[in-house]
Amino acid sequence: MDLAHELHDLVRTLDRWAEQMLRPEGLTYNQYVALVILGQHPDITGRTLSKSLGVTEAAGSGIVKALLTDGLITNGATPGSGNRRELRLTSAGEDKSGHCARLLGHSLDDNARAIGIDPNSLASTIRDLHDEVRTIRSETPKDHS
Repeated sequence: MDLAHELHDLVRTLDRWAEQMLRPEGLTYNQYVALVILGQHPDITGRTLSKSLGVTEAAGSGIVKALLTDGLITNGATPGSGNRRELRLTSAGEDKSGHCARLLGHSLDDNARAIGIDPNSLASTIRDLHDEVRTIRSETPKDHS
């Protein structure tokens, strides 16, 4: 069993599952993540949001347009500031984000509990592993083969 493979497979499964869970709510997974990001970082630009989502600016613009159209976010940029957007959640966006977080979060927590794993402990372990993987090392790994 390979840890990297198992984690990649789990993430793919979770992404597909999240898309299915969010579809009845009228959101894609990236739109949901955008709501979460904007809830934590109000007034960020569309460019920053796109970068945070890991999508192109064009894809990010489509996500923003959909959320604006649905009344889940607003653009607080001053008139005359060009294409620059300052995005924030509306109260409907806060409600939708919270509702979807409960839908997604509780189900995975329940799955972990069903097999005897404490979800908080697992989340902490995954965060520690993620932090380690993201650590920038000054030395290039050497091939020991």
